[in-house]
Amino acid sequence: MKNTFFLICTGLMLTIGAQAQTKKKAPVTPKVNVPESVDASFKSNFTVAENNKWTKNYTGNYVATFTNADARTQVSEFNPGGVWVKSKTTFDVANPLPESITTAVQAKYSGSTINELEKVEIAGMAPYYRVKLTTADTKTKEIILNEEGSMVRL
Repeated sequence: MKNTFFLICTGLMLTIGAQAQTKKKAPVTPKVNVPESVDASFKSNFTVAENNKWTKNYTGNYVATFTNADARTQVSEFNPGGVWVKSKTTFDVANPLPESITTAVQAKYSGSTINELEKVEIAGMAPYYRVKLTTADTKTKEIILNEEGSMVRL
């Protein structure tokens, strides 16, 4: 009886172990058919755009991820009518950053290191920068700066 129970348990463990080793298929993102109005608006706003990838977000807007003219990754969102809604540009912190931003960060947080920098542009609002940094005393902070380098929010 003990041997039978042991054999059943061993068989179950081997079966479960074998199932755990099978590769899971990556979810397939369906190809998004971008309306002509959205595509035309995108091409007029971003004449130099490479490696375009389109998705559709939960609000029904179309989102383009691409490399812009400055070789930075940019994400732009358009509504179904082709009206630009917002953009986010990611800066590589290894490359030179906007001087107004680096000067403002060093003035407020001397000895800090910028870890991430994004420029956010939203229709009807002034552009701003989202800066994630590590201060000299190793604290992590996120600050919002306008284009001139003035603090908008800590």
